[in-house]
Amino acid sequence: MFAQRLLFLPLILLGVASTQPAASTDAMPFSDGVLWRVERAGSTSYVFGTLHSTDEQVTNLPKPVSEAFEASQTLAVECVLDNSAVLKVTRAMLLPSGERLDTSMSADQVALLRDASAHYHFSFDMVTHFKPWGVMMLFSVPPSEHLRSAAGAKPLDERLRAQAETAGKKVLGLETVEEQIDTLDGMAPADQMLMLDSTLREAGQIERVFAKLRDAYLARDLVSVYALLNSEMANDETGAADRFTQRLIVDRNRRMVERMDKLLQQGNAFVAVGALHLPGASGILQLLTDKGYKITRVY
Repeated sequence: MFAQRLLFLPLILLGVASTQPAASTDAMPFSDGVLWRVERAGSTSYVFGTLHSTDEQVTNLPKPVSEAFEASQTLAVECVLDNSAVLKVTRAMLLPSGERLDTSMSADQVALLRDASAHYHFSFDMVTHFKPWGVMMLFSVPPSEHLRSAAGAKPLDERLRAQAETAGKKVLGLETVEEQIDTLDGMAPADQMLMLDSTLREAGQIERVFAKLRDAYLARDLVSVYALLNSEMANDETGAADRFTQRLIVDRNRRMVERMDKLLQQGNAFVAVGALHLPGASGILQLLTDKGYKITRVY
């Protein structure tokens, strides 16, 4: 279960990592919706921005979204999680045998790690066997999300995949599990520790922040999502936040657009990716516009 939550990069961390200004929809194109019609040369598909959450307010699809999904023949998600993929993530996020994370942390950071572990009711000893990015992702979703996942609730992305498979739709991943792992595992160790430090310092506020994030998402207001979260690393002088955003959002946007291009040309596809991949000058929808697609907001 940890691997599934870690692999689907939570929007809470995408937002914290971003330093992009969020003043208006003019400054951030395609930020006023979550479902968009994508058309070119007579072919029509849909791109849907998701929140990686098990909250029923999120997983109960609005009618325009469910209608577009049901009418599609193919579902494309960020990555298809089968048992093999989950096992690969599990192995990748653990430190080599005999190593412990707390031995490379300052006394202040160890105290923060203990506090966060207690807040989540996780064993401190267990947490110290994770790599910095593993712990960072573990504490980037609220305890309520972990509890619902443990009870069998599936995040929105996984629900869509299960429904598509039941309906006999073709399901494709826009990235491999190895690529998603490398996005985080390939970060410089110093950058991992800086981002982990920021995450640990905010762990006690995660339920409140995530609730506001959820509400902004449900309002289809991605400008507010950025405005809510992008100040956390705004004063970062190391460049870690910018490098993190480049790896986590910008580079992946380009890769996913290249891979969805043929699928969108064929039409009748429903593409579901994290909502913060959609807006902005480097977002998926702008990149598709640059390729000649007509983008129209549906919801």
